[in-house]
Amino acid sequence: MADANMINPLKPSWRRTLGRVILICAGSVAILFPAWLPNQKNEPIERGTVELLQAALLAASAAVLLGALPHAGSNRAVCRMLSFFLLAAFVGEIEDFVSGILGWKFPEVWVIGILLLCALITAMRHRKVVVRFFGSMGNHAASGLVGAALLIIYVFDRVIGSRRFWKAALGDAFSPSVPTICVSYLELLACYLIFIGSIGFAITLARRSEGE
Repeated sequence: MADANMINPLKPSWRRTLGRVILICAGSVAILFPAWLPNQKNEPIERGTVELLQAALLAASAAVLLGALPHAGSNRAVCRMLSFFLLAAFVGEIEDFVSGILGWKFPEVWVIGILLLCALITAMRHRKVVVRFFGSMGNHAASGLVGAALLIIYVFDRVIGSRRFWKAALGDAFSPSVPTICVSYLELLACYLIFIGSIGFAITLARRSEGE
């Protein structure tokens, strides 16, 4: 009876799966809420809000993985490495706000370089664990979300952010601010997917025992 009670919470359920899908889709729509605000003539404020939301999601993603560290067992190195990558992305995102809006000088390149170096050192020191993690990434549902986010950032952004694309699509109605705004909201959606994916990775890694 005890064994059955332990297995039951992990038993596949179509209701739970459907609920998660609905919540993720609803969040993907809700995260674009700033685009619906009546602020069409004030792009800098709108852009600033979107960039802050992007940075907040990346910071939250790093915090989730750092929170999973005490429970990750032998996978602590993986959580630490992913946290460094996310913190580097956070620094890159917050730089526009700090230097562009606040007017403060921010050593973005140096900070990102140090964080990426820490991630590389962590990966090299724990090669077996990191290789095993990447080898099993296909079994994680979170991998699809993070993969979709990377496709948005490195593929769709290149098209949607192109002036030539919007000039061909809008013709005489083209405005130079359109590509910038569209890219900002696409990146916001990508940051949301990374956040959900980070939660998935953190839960999975925290369930691993030291012996695995």
